[in-house]
Amino acid sequence: MAEELKTYRGNCHCAAYVYEVDLPKELKPTKCNCSSCYRKAVLWVIPKEKENLRFIKGDMNSLTSYTFGQKTFDHKFCPTCGVQLFAVGHMEPPQPGEEKEPLTGVNVRTFQHGQVDVWKIETEQVDGKSFRGSYEAPKFTGPEPKAEIEGGKLYTGSCHCGAVRVALKSKPLDKSSTEKIVECNCSICNRHGVVWLYPKKDQVVIEGEENLTTYLFNSMLWGKTFCKICGVPIHNKCEPITEEELNAMPEDRRNFIKGGQALTPINLRIFNDLNVEDLNVVQFDGYNKNLPMYVEP
Repeated sequence: MAEELKTYRGNCHCAAYVYEVDLPKELKPTKCNCSSCYRKAVLWVIPKEKENLRFIKGDMNSLTSYTFGQKTFDHKFCPTCGVQLFAVGHMEPPQPGEEKEPLTGVNVRTFQHGQVDVWKIETEQVDGKSFRGSYEAPKFTGPEPKAEIEGGKLYTGSCHCGAVRVALKSKPLDKSSTEKIVECNCSICNRHGVVWLYPKKDQVVIEGEENLTTYLFNSMLWGKTFCKICGVPIHNKCEPITEEELNAMPEDRRNFIKGGQALTPINLRIFNDLNVEDLNVVQFDGYNKNLPMYVEP
């Protein structure tokens, strides 16, 4: 008897790519800890048949592709908003002359709201970190952040390809940390899989900013940045705003923007020797609290 399937609908955030995929009703996505999947917090499912995945808008070939290591998979992300939708390739590459249909992994984080709760769904852990050799983390070579923090610690990290490298100076980040660390389920943060820390600007130095793409939406005041080569989300960037524009805003909105201008919210998933699962992360229901609400395409 054929397994009963359910149609799930997903998309990148900017809606340049919309798809439907037929999968079992009861999903158990794969959570991989490799150097790339961890940075994007992707949750993988693989449809059994190629025909089970259909594009409603956009196509596979126009997504940005990123590959690394033995180049067995192409990681496919939207060049506009940075959301990784798919990975296409082989667990074991075909031998010379062998015809082998590639697998297509679908990122459950890109399913439209209400179909899957990524905070609650049961996952299957895969130790991708030990798969086909170790990853050599790119080294930060710039100056240390200027902030003076008593008992502070320097953390360094990067996107996956190393085109963007980051240094953060903060109090030690561990289970005893009192720093505000947030995982938000809003329409963009959920798709990017980010875990946010909110340091002041002088606590962060970013090398390779020319390799960042900034994605703006909604108020157009906060840009979400990601590496244009590998698609890893990096930080929140407050766009320039005039005093006249600020003064025209309601007081609570104006104060929020002013407070944000002093910060560089940073994605903790990019830092070496730091695992976000070892931290006290607060879950914030940004999907329902950030207005106006996102319209799923």
